[in-house]
Amino acid sequence: MLHRIALAVIALVAIAGPASAQSFDARRLGMGGIIVSEVTGSATQNVAYRAVPKPGKSFGGYNAIPLPLGLIQYFANPPEFDPDNPNFNVFEIAALIGRTPWTLQLIESEPLSSDVVIDIAQNSLAVDLGELQRLFPDESIRYGISWQSPNFEFGTRNVFAGVRPQTDGFNSLDLDPALQQALAEGAPFEPNSVYGVTDVAQGQTAIAFTAGAALPLVAPRDAPEGDPRRGGFAVYAGARLKYLSGVAFWRGDAAGSFATGDTIFGSTTPIEASYSADIRDASNPKFGAGSGTGGDFGVAMFVDHFEIGVGVTDLGSSVKWDRTDLRRITYDSATDENQTVVLERDVPYTSRYPVTGSLNVAYRTGHTMVGGTLDRTSNERWIPRVGFETWSGTVPVRAGAYVDTYKQVQFTGGSGFKLGSIGLDVALATNSRGITASRGLELAASLALYN
Repeated sequence: MLHRIALAVIALVAIAGPASAQSFDARRLGMGGIIVSEVTGSATQNVAYRAVPKPGKSFGGYNAIPLPLGLIQYFANPPEFDPDNPNFNVFEIAALIGRTPWTLQLIESEPLSSDVVIDIAQNSLAVDLGELQRLFPDESIRYGISWQSPNFEFGTRNVFAGVRPQTDGFNSLDLDPALQQALAEGAPFEPNSVYGVTDVAQGQTAIAFTAGAALPLVAPRDAPEGDPRRGGFAVYAGARLKYLSGVAFWRGDAAGSFATGDTIFGSTTPIEASYSADIRDASNPKFGAGSGTGGDFGVAMFVDHFEIGVGVTDLGSSVKWDRTDLRRITYDSATDENQTVVLERDVPYTSRYPVTGSLNVAYRTGHTMVGGTLDRTSNERWIPRVGFETWSGTVPVRAGAYVDTYKQVQFTGGSGFKLGSIGLDVALATNSRGITASRGLELAASLALYN
């Protein structure tokens, strides 16, 4: 039974484990996912960039339309979602969650091998998970995702309003030291010992109605053609206020443990398991099921050929749900059944959106740009990124790198072409979103509509 528990925890980590941040724009992905004022989505992460003048005749300003290449792969070989089907594989579902339909997987991470060694004795059970041990670090295992697209904003560069869906989800899994050592270090399960795990998961969706302003605090000075990217000095600031109309909410706080008896393997093999989960969700999920406010703020500065930006998203964003239910689900080892008790019904509850942000720096000379970004993601991780872009005529060359949430360095590169106001961008990027430590390789493509 203990080895089944170990494999069950592995399956949970496969779904709840960290995922690498992605950019759907092939131009930005080719540069390691860095943020600079001319890339698509920069104003979403730093609202001050709305006020920055468009690059004009340079190769900068554009709007990207990502091409969903990954859908071809998905429909050609979809995974099995029915857990009762013998072809069901939780690791394939985890791999699907870890990537998007916008990228084509050219080289997928190596599948899970069978090199799991189980050492059994009467009073000991050791499970050596091999390379899977990296899934159980000596810290919280976090997964988080925020989705704020499509973002429809209308207005001028300086004053604007808009609407967009806003979805957030996170999962935080913690193993107690004994279980962590057993799974990550191959330490044996001991008699008369308790092994525990806690898990907190939350998901929510709202519709954000936004209004904001972005203005130059210091108008461009000594900037050729008024473009501060080409030189001079300028400072911009912006704020985007949100009214959040809640649609759906779910949260689970769970704790589980199992205790071994005097012997690990005997005539009865006594193992006592316990489980408890408090589940809270919106009583009547619909548009207007809750309401709240929040805001995005940003500053951008240009000094000579340098660009520095700081953006903060969802500062103080929260939703007060009018009616939520709270249930407690417990496992009764005597009957081997789950029991559910309603603790609260139709009570208000306030949930919060995670604060995300970015710090970016770039330097430009001629048709070449180098930059770096430090992202704070929704799962409270910091992702450093570096990248560059240079143009030769109408053909760009791009390259970049970033450290993913598995703390592995990933590499990107890309190119494309520009014909008048239309272009095509392609990018190649490595990733380690699989269960094993091996790298995969994906291809992204997007149309570029230049200003």
